[in-house]
Amino acid sequence: MPAETPVQRPPFSIEDTTAPVIATESANNTVECDGTGNLVDLNDWLASNGGASATDGCSSVTWANDFTALSDECGTTGSATVTFTATDACGNSSTTTATFSIEDTTAPTAPTAPADVAYQCSADVPAPGDLTATDNCAGDITATGVDTVDDADPCNILITRTWTFTDACGNSASVSQNITVSDTTAPVIDTEASNIDIECDGSGNSGEIQAWLDSHGGASASDNCSAITWTNNYGGTASDCSTPIEVTFTATDACGNSTATTATYSIQDTVAPVITGGADMTVECDGAGNLADLNDWLASNGGASATDDCSSVTWTNDFTALSDECGTTGSATVTFTATDACGNSSTTTATFSIEDTTAPVITTESANNTVECDGTGNLADLNDWLASNGGASATDGCSSVTWANDFTALSDECGTTGSATVTFTATDACGNSSTTTATFSIEDTTAPVITTESANNTVDHDGASSLTDLNDWLASNGGASATDGCSSVTWANDFTALSDECGTTGSATVTFTATDACGNSSTTTATFSIEDTTAPVITTESANNTVECDGTGNLADLNDWLASNGGASATDGCSSVTWANDFTALSDECGTTGSATVTFTATDACGNSSTTTATFSIEDTTAPVITTESANNTVECDGTGNLADLNDWLASNGGASATDGCSSVTC
Repeated sequence: MPAETPVQRPPFSIEDTTAPVIATESANNTVECDGTGNLVDLNDWLASNGGASATDGCSSVTWANDFTALSDECGTTGSATVTFTATDACGNSSTTTATFSIEDTTAPTAPTAPADVAYQCSADVPAPGDLTATDNCAGDITATGVDTVDDADPCNILITRTWTFTDACGNSASVSQNITVSDTTAPVIDTEASNIDIECDGSGNSGEIQAWLDSHGGASASDNCSAITWTNNYGGTASDCSTPIEVTFTATDACGNSTATTATYSIQDTVAPVITGGADMTVECDGAGNLADLNDWLASNGGASATDDCSSVTWTNDFTALSDECGTTGSATVTFTATDACGNSSTTTATFSIEDTTAPVITTESANNTVECDGTGNLADLNDWLASNGGASATDGCSSVTWANDFTALSDECGTTGSATVTFTATDACGNSSTTTATFSIEDTTAPVITTESANNTVDHDGASSLTDLNDWLASNGGASATDGCSSVTWANDFTALSDECGTTGSATVTFTATDACGNSSTTTATFSIEDTTAPVITTESANNTVECDGTGNLADLNDWLASNGGASATDGCSSVTWANDFTALSDECGTTGSATVTFTATDACGNSSTTTATFSIEDTTAPVITTESANNTVECDGTGNLADLNDWLASNGGASATDGCSSVTC
């Protein structure tokens, strides 16, 4: 057996061309700035490949990254975007990228704020001092101090002093101090006020007193924070016969703190009070003596006032009673005396008068009165209205009232109507008057009374005389009559034309209006009618017509007879006439003869009709025509009567023939 030849097999190779698989991507990492670069955090993140992991199906994986340095940002912050590369033993690699960031979100640590403090004056408040803060991320810290002033009340000012500390990344913290400025210290009286004695000069010694007041009674004062304002409680009170008058002088600073000092002034009084004002008073009469006005005027010393530089003033008067004038009016002249405490006195005189210039008050205005016309002037109504002053009433606060009016006559209007506008005058005892005006009117609003209503009228058409009937009916107002209590009556109607009905008939419904002189009206309505109840007149009766049979029904003769209404004629007094007939068919008689009795009806436009009757007849009076005469026939005797020959000759009518125009022929 021959030896086998060895089989050559290709070499077997295993290769790795697949990159590792990133099982977990690297993750960004942001850390808070620690001021030293956060090296521990950074190195841990890089060492952990940013938290990434990778697997490879053929070998283990080694990691590398491209980190060089962090960017340089505010303080010691910064960031770096790093690519992490996972490589297997055969050099296949995959990458994942993430960013490491250092940020500063922490504000600086502010120092403790200075304690709140209070001052008396704004000038005492010092400028802001310097404070220092620390920060976790290194870098410079900017410190600013700002005062917020609430001086809505300048005597209680609140200053909020705020220090703000800002790091290189813009994070900030602040602390505040409250500073209160309040002036509660009163001015100090350096020199007390001094008393003064003045001899009264008759004019109140105002110059000397004012100079004393202006000098604050010689007092002086000072204040720790502001200027001083002086006031005093001097009220112009006169010294009562040398009695000292005390005045308090008050020194007040800008914040209302005050200190007082007191002194007196005394004036000798030998001058009478000075009277100013005082006036006559005239009041309107109230009907009861105007006691309130009088007493008020007396109590006010007739409106006079008096001053005395040294004392108060008392008043008296010499009033006894008012004079007696019209109504409850009157007057009194009164002397008023003003006396000071030292017995000095002055007088003034004025007059109190009660007058009546007020017209009576119309409490109820006169009212218009309109009455229905009675045809005789309505005198009772008019006189009652005038006597009641048109229903008006009036009162007067000072006296009784009398009435008058200016009525003369009524105007002359339609019928016996009319009117008058009357002014009623109420006058009091002092001649004051008021008026009220109203109108008395006699009107006619009552329509005439239709005593007989208009009546319908129907006439039969008779030509021109129907118009006479119509005109007579209209002229008589359809037979209506009317009366009116205030004037005569005129009639009118609304007739225009008759309706257009059958023939020359028609009708009109007419409203008759009875109007009085004042235009009041009543109506009554009726209808005038022209009717046609008369049938047409048959002037020529229809005539019978008999024609000779023509064998075809004599249609031409028949139709001519029907069309001529059987020769009849008719007339109508109201309209034209139309004809109709009741022909249906001829009777069936011998041959083509026959007859029909026909009623012809003449109808006018209103449907009235008359009839006439005649008969159309077809008769046959013409004998048949022998067209072939019968012929003799001679036969040889057959010994039996020659019956056959005989019968044949008879049956052939001896050879004769005949025709007829109306029917067949029998022999």
